[in-house]
Amino acid sequence: MTMGAWGPGLFSDDTACDVRDEYREMLEDGLDDDEATQWMLDAYADALDDPDEATSVWLALAVTQSKLGRLDPRVRERAVAAIDKGADLARWSETPRLAAKRRDVLDKARAQLTGPQPQREKVRPPSRHVTDLQPGDVLSYRAVNGNLVLLRVAHIDDERHSVAPVLVALDFTGTRMPPQPELDSLADKSSTPFRLDGSRLPPWASTSWRVAVFKRIDYDTAGFQRAGRTTARPGDPDFRTSTYDSWQQLPHELERNLTDAPATFEQ
Repeated sequence: MTMGAWGPGLFSDDTACDVRDEYREMLEDGLDDDEATQWMLDAYADALDDPDEATSVWLALAVTQSKLGRLDPRVRERAVAAIDKGADLARWSETPRLAAKRRDVLDKARAQLTGPQPQREKVRPPSRHVTDLQPGDVLSYRAVNGNLVLLRVAHIDDERHSVAPVLVALDFTGTRMPPQPELDSLADKSSTPFRLDGSRLPPWASTSWRVAVFKRIDYDTAGFQRAGRTTARPGDPDFRTSTYDSWQQLPHELERNLTDAPATFEQ
């Protein structure tokens, strides 16, 4: 099997996926066909000089262009030549069953590249939701057991497909919003260490999330309320989280964290 590949499919390969995605992004950003092609060839110049990666680059770029009706003759020529050379199949020779599947993939790719091409497809930028939350906003979530979970917006993360808040859980237990001085003094909740051995995650294994809109479900329709504001914390502008979530999924995560927590009754 080739380096970076997890199967014989054309895009079961890290390099091929990167080429496909980056080329399309170039078009989404408004580059014309020639500019996008040249940008890719320049960006992957080192890979094109590597016999183990060159075929993946040429095939991924050619097939992606073909599907969009933008196949560059130079790219087609190099991709077909790479297929006909047979070096790619030689690298799968240790696994005959996968080599046979790879041969079918290459045959289909060659037929696509040398056959009639589809009409040129217009490539539009992806839809991009922009949150109306701001750093310092505090969201509340009323759990099934009656307790409030308080989440502060540490900062707003601007990515290609969305502008979304990064939330941090506050170390709070109660059923009512605390007064402002107490709210400002609340520490961030500490996460619970866990093991990567397949065992069940403990409560609060994660205490921060980048939360994005999915299927038009935003925080207000997912059960969260904008409950107040709090002061910024050191490091907020550069705060990063490894946990990505959607608004409809986050309540399930919070409820799981609170499963064993008793309700708090306040006078």
